[in-house]
Parts: sequence; structure tokens; C-alpha cells
Amino acid sequence: MTLKPTYEELDKRVQAFEKELEDLKILSDSSRLNRQYLESFLNNTNMPIFLKTADYKYIFMNRQLGRLAHVANDQVEGKEDSDFFSEPVAQLFRSQDEEVVKSRALVEFEETITLPDGEQTFMTSKFPLLDSEGKVYAVGGVCTDITARKKAEAELKEAEEKYRGIFEHSPLGILHIDKDGIITACNDKLAEIIGSSVEKVIGFDLLQSINDEKEKAAILSVLSGQISHYEGSYQSVAGSERVYLRGVFSPVSSNNGSIVAAIGIIEDITRRKDVEEALKKAHDELEQRVAERTSELDQKTERLMETNVALKILLEKREEDKKELEEKVMFNVEKLINPYLEKLKMRCNGDSQKAFLEIIQSNLDEITSSFAHNHKNYLSNLTPAQIQIADLIKQGHTTKDIASILNLSPSTVACHRQEIRRRLSLTNKKTNLQATLSIQS
Repeated sequence: MTLKPTYEELDKRVQAFEKELEDLKILSDSSRLNRQYLESFLNNTNMPIFLKTADYKYIFMNRQLGRLAHVANDQVEGKEDSDFFSEPVAQLFRSQDEEVVKSRALVEFEETITLPDGEQTFMTSKFPLLDSEGKVYAVGGVCTDITARKKAEAELKEAEEKYRGIFEHSPLGILHIDKDGIITACNDKLAEIIGSSVEKVIGFDLLQSINDEKEKAAILSVLSGQISHYEGSYQSVAGSERVYLRGVFSPVSSNNGSIVAAIGIIEDITRRKDVEEALKKAHDELEQRVAERTSELDQKTERLMETNVALKILLEKREEDKKELEEKVMFNVEKLINPYLEKLKMRCNGDSQKAFLEIIQSNLDEITSSFAHNHKNYLSNLTPAQIQIADLIKQGHTTKDIASILNLSPSTVACHRQEIRRRLSLTNKKTNLQATLSIQS
């Protein structure tokens, strides 16, 4: 027979139950408070976080994931991925959850998915929650948005590929120099320009091995933070050939502004220099030829001017001679021929003879028509008779001969001779009249 508990025993049990109930209430309040703290913390992080049951239904989704899915986080409990995401994305999430449950371990996934706000990339860590018996009763996940990082990495990779393409295929030599002046990298073109190999160039100490002070100054300048230039000749390592180089060096600085390296662009300008020197030589030769030609032309011009002066003098002399000749012809015709023609006309009786004399007179007039008639002869101050006598004296005739020719008396001719000497300023001079008349004619 079962004994009934006494009142005291019942009272103690009731008190024990009340105390246990009070403890459970305190524990429930504490758990609820802890959950509030946890949810508040999870909702204020910028990483999407979720918790699902073992059959992949949502228990919790924080505010950040709710914004990405465009759903309120208090409306997700008991829902599946297909309720919020497109079919491809929901299938991806389900396959990942299944892998976590199967492996019973933390698994990381990098995924690029299309969300309502666009395509984004996440690094997601999914992990299982195990009960006391080691069974998976939930799956949790924390997502890190790496969209910006992936974009930056892609841009960096693209930039690196572009730079690599430029570096490897550039028609110019490119080299990298560390802060101590040692070459750390170069392209094949630089090795070709200096007649060496990439392997030999890398590790070359520019500051210790360069003898050219201008080139060394350019390296020191760029390592101090200044863009520098260099242009000069370079002795090829591979042989005796000498090339002419032009270099531009730019510093590379870190975030804090300190110089950590430098980049150099080297161009072989030997051909350009050869062309410039050839052009300069051709220019100098042309200048010399122009100077010589100018000198020749100056000399020829001077000679031509002298010739022109001489020609002018000759022309002036010819003009004077022409005028003098015209003057003599006119004088002789008027004073020495026409008077005799007139005498002949008076003595000739025949018509034919008179016709001949008129023809002669006409031809003489035709000849002298183009001559100037204002010329003055040295005998122009003599009378016609004195001119005739002077002409006969010049021809060597004596006084007697002249008297017979002109039908004058010898005394008359003698008087005329005295008058001619007076008019020619020969009075009381022992100058021969015939000689004087011959010279002045």
C-alpha cells in the first residue's frame, strides 16, 4: 500500500517546484536578454549573417542580408532560399549547405551572384552547429562582400597586364632602379640597345659603375625625387660600337612620400644624331659654297661695274668722236667742197655737167642731213676765202699755187696767210702754219 505524503512533505515539494519555476523564469529572461543582445550585435554589423535549421529553413537573417535580399529580417523564419532569391542562386546556396552538413566542418566559398541590386561577389564562411550527440541541427554563415576588392584586383590585373605588354613590347628600353641605384628589372629592348642581355643588366650598380658624370648626376637626381634627363654617347658592352642614348628618369614614391625606386626610359638616338650631324655638315658645306659663290659674284659684280664704267667712258668718248667727226665732215663739206662746187657751176656750160654737179650737191646734202649743224670747228672764225686758203696750205700748196688755183694775186694770198696766223694766235711765233693746220684737223 502506498503511503500518502504528509502535508509537510507536500508543502516542501510545492516550495521546491516554486523555486524551480522561479529559477526557470530567471533563466528564460536571461536567455531572452542574451538573444536580444546577440541579435542587436548581428544586425549592426555590415556583414550578411544567417542561421538555418538542418533542413535548410531560416532561423535568423540579420538586417544586412535582409537588405540584400530585399526582405524584412523578422519575416524569414521558416522560409527557404527559394522564397527570396532566384532559382540559380537558391540552388547554389542549397548545394553549399549540403556540403557543410555532409562535411560537418567549416567550409569557405567565393561566389559571384546576381542580387536585386546587381551582381556582387562574396567570401562566405559556412559552418555546422552540432548537438550533444554530434548531430548537425543547424547551419550558420557569415558573408564578406569582396565586390570592390575583386573589382580593384581585376583593374590591377588589367593594369599590370597592360604595363607588362608595354614593358615587354615597347620600342624603347625600360629599366627599374631601386633606391640604391641598382637595376632590378629591364626589358629586352634595353638589353638590345646597350648590347648586353637582361640577365647581365639586372643587378648592375649604376652609381658605382658609371663613369659618365652627367649620367650619374641624372641617377642621383631621380633618386632624390626629381625627374631627370640624360643625353650622351655610350660604349656598347658587346663591342667597340658606340651608340647615342637619350634617357628620362622618373621617381617612384611610397604612400608616405619617400622615394623607393625609379623608372628609366631609354631611347637609342644614334640614327637621329647621325642624320643631324649629316644635315649640319651639309648645311655647313652649303653655307661655305654660298659664301664662296657670293664672293665670286661680288668679284664679278665689281668687275662688271668696272667694265660698265669703262664702257660708259668709251661710249662717251665715241659720242665725242662722233660729234667731232660730224663737225669735221660738216665743216669740210660746207667750207671746202661747196665753194668749189659753186665755182664749177659758174664755169660749166653744158647741161649734163650741171646735172652731175646737182647730183653731187644732192648726195652731199643727203649725207650731211643727219648731222648736227651747230658744231663749231677751229677754223669757224675764218672767212670762206681764208678757209679755202688754209685748206690748200694744209695740203702743202705754196702761195703761188694757191693764187693760181683761186685766181688771186700772190700778194692777196700772202695777206690772207698773215690774217690766218693772227686768227690762230700764231703771230710773231716761229710755228709752221701748215703743221699747225694739219695737227688741228
